[in-house]
Amino acid sequence: MIMASGNAAAVAAKKATATIPIVFTSGNDPIQIGLVASFNRPEGNITGVYTASLEFPIKTLELLHELVPPAADIGLLINPRGSNKSVIVKEVEAAARALGKQIHVVEASTDAEIDAAFSTLVQLRARALIILSNQF
Repeated sequence: MIMASGNAAAVAAKKATATIPIVFTSGNDPIQIGLVASFNRPEGNITGVYTASLEFPIKTLELLHELVPPAADIGLLINPRGSNKSVIVKEVEAAARALGKQIHVVEASTDAEIDAAFSTLVQLRARALIILSNQF
């Protein structure tokens, strides 16, 4: 059996064998990234756990609110190529409004874009940052 932790490892394991059983954990939709055919019937030699949840970034926001109450402006760094991007942003922005916070969404999928995102957050005076889990 192969235990693949993370999207990249799971995709590599699936490409490497069609006979050895593979159990994965994934933060991205395993159907969308081609790991399984469906949640109910993954088919083949692979199965696993899909760990992405809207609760994680919202809980992170709530924790930041408790730990750094004066931080009214909070950055949200997101990979524009990630799954569920628009849903995550919408939910985090709604949760931030409920807490009296402002979310500044910055996107990055390359090293240069990460540098630019941090520069933008400094200009916007973001006092905290949520970085979503992503294989990039």
